[in-house]
Amino acid sequence: MGLLDTIKGIFTGGKIYRSNNFLSAMTSFRSQATGGMVVSDSSAMNFTAVWAAIRILSESVAQLPLMIYQTDKNGNKIKAQDHQLYNLIHRKPNDIMTTYTFIQKCMMDLLTRGNSFVYIKRNGGARPVELLPLDVHKVKLVENDGIIYYELEEGGIVDNYDILHFKIMSQDGLVGISPIDVGANAIGYGLALQTYSSSFFSNGAKVSGVLSTDRQLSEEAINRLRVSFKENYSNIQDSNKTMVLEEGLKFNQISLSNEASQMLQSREFSIAEIARLFNVPNHLLRDLTKSSFNNIAEEGLNFVKFSLMPYLVMMESEMNCKLFRKNEEGKISTKFVVNALLRGTPKDRSEYYRTMLNIGAISIDEIRQLEEMPTIDGGSNHFMQLNMATLKDIIDGGTLKDSTDASN
Repeated sequence: MGLLDTIKGIFTGGKIYRSNNFLSAMTSFRSQATGGMVVSDSSAMNFTAVWAAIRILSESVAQLPLMIYQTDKNGNKIKAQDHQLYNLIHRKPNDIMTTYTFIQKCMMDLLTRGNSFVYIKRNGGARPVELLPLDVHKVKLVENDGIIYYELEEGGIVDNYDILHFKIMSQDGLVGISPIDVGANAIGYGLALQTYSSSFFSNGAKVSGVLSTDRQLSEEAINRLRVSFKENYSNIQDSNKTMVLEEGLKFNQISLSNEASQMLQSREFSIAEIARLFNVPNHLLRDLTKSSFNNIAEEGLNFVKFSLMPYLVMMESEMNCKLFRKNEEGKISTKFVVNALLRGTPKDRSEYYRTMLNIGAISIDEIRQLEEMPTIDGGSNHFMQLNMATLKDIIDGGTLKDSTDASN
């Protein structure tokens, strides 16, 4: 197909608007979420567990330094601070955002809609000069005879090469699946529990007991009692007031219903469901029921490896494919620096550094840089213990040979 035919096809038909079938099915189902709650992007964020999970993931990724590295002929990766895109990637992607804000915005879109779109504004030499996040609801991915491009709601068609399309798990490899849609039932259940809890505690004395009397009360006395009781004892802040009764009334306390007594347990289960949905350790959502001092550190490392790394690798791959020129492929790349999150406890780090220093793998200055300390004189040297030398080196050095001659 020629270029003219391709352009004609774009404007006259033959195009397919790509959206995940799963998304379409869930969109029609969302109004029937558990508890009768309507689940959308905005309502889901009202559930504190969802808010916490999205905040933790987006802020954790945004805080990581995003660097550009150059690979030399020996395979070593060196920071390419003099590269034309270094400042754009590392500090300021556009005129109004820092890299932190930019990455956080992209993560927010990914964690709600499963997709994030960024327009790559280029100069006359096709070099990126700005990275501009787009409203995820106003971008449509279109496929036309194997050619991918993007339609903007306000008008305009953007080539695939000029859009950074970050996406999480996908059925067709083109459009990501929305976590909010996938977890509509779990989120709706949590919102229903949250609403029930609010209602339950806003009517504190309502289910705590019953009033009884041997006398027959007039309609006027019943109405007066109902009004008085509602005004003085119905709210949670009134639950500890001294109760004044008349007409020979007695207050008989009753135990909570099974449904009410299991409310706390149900909320814990709901938090666990959200943690499972967003692949976040429970303790990061402040659910410490199954956490201990011994496993918190290990959970933290697992969070980096299994929760954050999939996002990091996906975003790095997309940027590497579209931000650099063809002759830079395999030589220049972006990379999130995760060393700070993987360092572990001070005890674990000191043992690791000691081992790596003793085998000559790293220098003192490299250790100090990892700990954000200045270099020192002679710190660039690499050391190795003598008893770790090879037998050949010792013989060539004369140690064994001299001792053998002396014994003879």
